Amino acid sequence: MSEIRVVASGNRDGWTELADPPGKIPSPWRDLTVFESGGGAFTTGLWEREPDTWPFERAYDEVAMILQGSADIETEEGTMLPVRAGDVLVTPKGTHGVWHVHETIVKFFAIYDA
Repeated sequence: MSEIRVVASGNRDGWTELADPPGKIPSPWRDLTVFESGGGAFTTGLWEREPDTWPFERAYDEVAMILQGSADIETEEGTMLPVRAGDVLVTPKGTHGVWHVHETIVKFFAIYDA
């Protein structure tokens, strides 16, 4: 990509519905890759998930800005970390936890996987 562009977070054109989502329900989820560096070590995009609960383990470093919705992230130690629109969520490689999405959440993510 060598051009400046704007991607509207509210537009769902081009988003990919993801198959086999984890979760108790499981609820729908989708994402959109906005940028990927040569070699794929750095990726950014948008992600959306409807209310649900599921465990995760990060295989990469991620920094995300919550654009919409609310959730709690349960840490390995059992601490509940609330995330709301406007918050920045940092999940380093190797961290474990549980997502508890209360209302449909949308995040902008930046992933570093080297």
